[in-house]
Amino acid sequence: MLTFTQLTGTTDSTSTTTYGQAVTTLANNNSANAVVVAKSLVNSQHRYLLQKYFDNERTITFSTIGGMDLTLTVGPSAGATSATLTASWTYITCTQMVNFSDGEQQNVTFTNGSAAITWQVGLNSAVTTAISTVGVQNYSIPANVSKIKNDTINVGQLKYQPTFIESIQDWDMINFLPYTSDIPNYCFIYNGTLRIFPIPSTTGNIITFNYKTRVADMTYADYSIGTLASGGMVAGSTTVTGLASLWTVFPQGINIQYQNLYIKANPETGGDGIWYPILKFNSATSLTLALPVVNAPNITAATTYTIGQMPLLQEDFHDMLVYGSLEVYFSTIVKDPEKFKQYKDMNKDRLELLEDYAGTKQVNVDLGGTPQAINPNLFLYAQN
Repeated sequence: MLTFTQLTGTTDSTSTTTYGQAVTTLANNNSANAVVVAKSLVNSQHRYLLQKYFDNERTITFSTIGGMDLTLTVGPSAGATSATLTASWTYITCTQMVNFSDGEQQNVTFTNGSAAITWQVGLNSAVTTAISTVGVQNYSIPANVSKIKNDTINVGQLKYQPTFIESIQDWDMINFLPYTSDIPNYCFIYNGTLRIFPIPSTTGNIITFNYKTRVADMTYADYSIGTLASGGMVAGSTTVTGLASLWTVFPQGINIQYQNLYIKANPETGGDGIWYPILKFNSATSLTLALPVVNAPNITAATTYTIGQMPLLQEDFHDMLVYGSLEVYFSTIVKDPEKFKQYKDMNKDRLELLEDYAGTKQVNVDLGGTPQAINPNLFLYAQN
């Protein structure tokens, strides 16, 4: 496995060490500007390879919000554009159609945690405190979604997969009337929302969608200040204890798996040399692993460690980020046809292996070709 520091040639937290298999080293340019360029090129290659050759998938679920009867504290008068619910809105912030007691309909905005509701056009007449909502049609898509691959909506034991609409014109034609139903027929992605038709009529049906996530830039340099405490890594445990480790430089108390930080107890000082994914940092001297320690029996106060940020790319292909970056570097920034061809060929060789690897989701042990069926009717048999 190669950390972001090893890939780019930046120095770690305790030394000025540079690395032989790094963009800046192989480009023979360790200047500050070259480091900035190397970081940008490596991150670009990382995103490209993940999005093209790997599923890079995540799954998210949330609940539908159907129509419901609500009560206002005071009946709004004619011309009103706001009102107050008798209880705070506990669902997502949204805009949905509301029926007032005089039969008038308005697109009303509800805000999570607030009892205040608003709409744009003043009411035609005074109304009572009773209102009814049609249901929420639009659901916000998380910011880290790059592309939705498919979605399902579970209604009881049944699972539906609505058809995706590709254009706003087609969506407007289908969504002409505010029709409601528990059976979803279509969905449409627009302006950061997943829109469902018909409008869900029941609250609590589960929406699940798979998506390709956006790939955040790698930014962390290797970190190795302090040491591990004696017994600070124990086989079978997910707790790691440091000594003068100053881990408060990292985000505290939150799940940081998406940042792909790993820790390794260095084998030359008693560690097992295995990179373990970090779940969260608890304090300056405590962190929690996402997976338990396999074997680290000789951890003492002299055991050094390294925390590094890894590419999401499968570890066998980490060096592709270097070769791909140098291919761009020697074809555009410092034009060198010979080196460009060298790194292009090296990257191409890795790319062929990657395409074979990424073509399936399981290991295929090739024990030879599949035997071909033989048609006995094609052969003549001796007659006695």
